[in-house]
Amino acid sequence: MPLPLELALKERMKELHCLQQLEQIIGANQGTLDDVLQQTVEAIPEAWQHSAYTVARISWGSKVYQTGDLDRCPMVQSSVIRSNDTIYGCVEVGYTEPCAEAIERPFLVEERVLLDTIATRLGSLIAGAVAEEGLKRTLQKNERLYKQLLTVLGGMAEMRDPYTSGHQHSVEALALAIGEELGLPLRQLEGLRLAASVHDIGKIIVPAEILCKPTTLTRHEYDLIKDHAEAGYNILKDVDFPWPIARIVQEHHERMDGSGYPKGLRGEELLLESRIVAVADVVQSMCAHRPYRAGLGIDAALAEITQNQGRLYDPVVVEACLRLFNEKALCV
Repeated sequence: MPLPLELALKERMKELHCLQQLEQIIGANQGTLDDVLQQTVEAIPEAWQHSAYTVARISWGSKVYQTGDLDRCPMVQSSVIRSNDTIYGCVEVGYTEPCAEAIERPFLVEERVLLDTIATRLGSLIAGAVAEEGLKRTLQKNERLYKQLLTVLGGMAEMRDPYTSGHQHSVEALALAIGEELGLPLRQLEGLRLAASVHDIGKIIVPAEILCKPTTLTRHEYDLIKDHAEAGYNILKDVDFPWPIARIVQEHHERMDGSGYPKGLRGEELLLESRIVAVADVVQSMCAHRPYRAGLGIDAALAEITQNQGRLYDPVVVEACLRLFNEKALCV
């Protein structure tokens, strides 16, 4: 017998509420896909006519989310979860007890439509999650390749300049410490670290006899060495890194007042990462031995950045660097 109008309206409202709950669960975007599917399966039974003894189950691959033992239900209806031509699993609803008043048709037509609607929505959700996970794995693989490439390039630069062997690693470590002191997010720190590790890659274009020259450089020789920042940029600029690696390499000899090279950029025109590498590079360079001079020591290096903060070096970066050495006992 048809349901009375009031009862029919009540059932439709329950179904509508179920769909609304489903969209809220998905739209909230909180937790993992496992969490979303578990919350979804828990919301389903209340939409069915005999909710007191309704159980639901969502199957996806080897994973099962359920509110009860569906295998023991005498009456079950199911709908395939699919997206386009891909089948991911199914969503099932069953009654733990027979429906004495409707043995031949325990489920309403509207419940069948609702189950198919839920399955379709779950198909879109799972397909999107699978695609996103695939993209994430691809990006992670690409990032591993990028890091391997930068490691190789960094090694090439240091092989060309044995007197500064280890310099890029030292600058990398100090730049990372400064970035952490400034509270940069992890993603930005990773780009900073990688850029610092290859900041001198452009030196591969400089003749080895100039890099290793034990006496003062001529103006022409110094100009050749200055070209390494732009050369490094040209080496890296066509690689689609997820961080601004090439630009940081290009800007690491720029200065706050525009007196640096290669473009004479100033202040906020420079990336923060570039300003960090600039300070780390100066400190480590002054502390290290060179063919034409002995190391000047950390006191001289810190005096240099202190005296020229605001003019040559970013004062915020300088203060962070000074805290690391003066308050946190960082060693070069």
